[in-house]
Amino acid sequence: MLKNTRPISRRRFLQAAALGATGALAACAAPVAQPPAQPMQPNEAPAASSELTGELIFWGHADHPIYDAGQAFMKKHPGVSFTQVEITDERTTKVEAALAAGEGAPDLNWLEANEVQLYGRRGVLLDVTDVVKQYEKELVPAKTAEALVNGRYYGMPGDITPNTLWLRPDILEKAGVSVQDFKYEDFLTAARTVKEKANSSLYVFGADGGGQSSLMFQCPFYALGGNVSDASGEEILFDQGDAAVRAVTYAKMAWDAGAGLDVGWFSPPYWAAIKEGQLGGTYSPPWMRGFFETEVKTPETGQGKWKSVILPAYEGGEKHRTNVWGGATLCSYTQTKVPDLVRKFMEFTFATMEGAQVTADWGIVPPYLPWLTTKLRDVKQTLFSDQTWTDTLNEALSLMREDYYRTPAYGLSGIAGGGPLYDKYFIPMMKGELDIEAGVKQWADDLRAENKKLLESLK
Repeated sequence: MLKNTRPISRRRFLQAAALGATGALAACAAPVAQPPAQPMQPNEAPAASSELTGELIFWGHADHPIYDAGQAFMKKHPGVSFTQVEITDERTTKVEAALAAGEGAPDLNWLEANEVQLYGRRGVLLDVTDVVKQYEKELVPAKTAEALVNGRYYGMPGDITPNTLWLRPDILEKAGVSVQDFKYEDFLTAARTVKEKANSSLYVFGADGGGQSSLMFQCPFYALGGNVSDASGEEILFDQGDAAVRAVTYAKMAWDAGAGLDVGWFSPPYWAAIKEGQLGGTYSPPWMRGFFETEVKTPETGQGKWKSVILPAYEGGEKHRTNVWGGATLCSYTQTKVPDLVRKFMEFTFATMEGAQVTADWGIVPPYLPWLTTKLRDVKQTLFSDQTWTDTLNEALSLMREDYYRTPAYGLSGIAGGGPLYDKYFIPMMKGELDIEAGVKQWADDLRAENKKLLESLK
């Protein structure tokens, strides 16, 4: 059996992120259906088998939920070796090199939705339709859609990530502001008051507008029905309707309010501001809880003092007060020499109660409905003041869209927190150097040109 490799700690990973790691840090997904009225009957984890042998190589960032799943899988199957290779910024470069060489790709990789669509169209991902089809009715429907490319599944649906608003009620009370069902304009008024009276921010908005700052655009874009492209990824919809223009306008309101925390997310100053109470609110997906709990370890730094509530309401977007940020699908490549072992691992990790619990204990939210409908409330956590965070998460799941498409064009747009087109247009519009309507139109035109090149390259 080959030696299992333990990645570096989450703390060291966060320090590395501050030096340049970008936003695909963890988790996953899209719109979802309401949970069934009666809990579904769960699948038991596959029984231990001396016949299951081989090595699985996983590429992922440090302190990863799939690493934890690998440890549990090895205990169940002693003949299996699971090795994680820690990889962050250079992941895409190394994947492309392996694909070009015809060998060297990992057996397992944690891919963002647009990457699944991209690599699936290129025919380099392992087809796992048989596994996903077996559990299709027990998985969050909108999450399974992210793994579907031209009618085939090229990954096991992973983490679901509806954004909510995390707040420190004690900091709001110091400023005379109460936790309430905010309209967006009221939220900005509260943010200015908290900044003035408590020296704390209720959202992140760095000077580069990237990373977590981009949620000030992404969330209204989602709530208002925006899409970068259609489901096929062929037609750019970014400038159709008024969603993009209104979303940029809402983001500029937050920029002009001057109440946001101007730091790079996950940087040392970011964590210092959280521990010192200078960040009393943040738009956050569920997977960030794991990272927060690594840093926020005492009541003095905010442990047990946070509360999760539904995002502020944007006029006309009240039905979808959340959005998708991050989240991934567990994939493999056609190069793998252990496709059957890969399928068994995927099944264990996201289609059994045991695997779902392991990944949930790390901090993500698995898409396995039998677990979601029975065990979500029991997840151990130290960040929030009580268990109502699970009620908020379930409500956010019900507010997600079924027509939000994370196609290859989603990645080209850069709306996930950076990229050439985002950098080219977003901050100039924030600074008033570029008219918003004109900027959105130019952004969309650039997207059409780049998307055409991309689709032609995939033929």
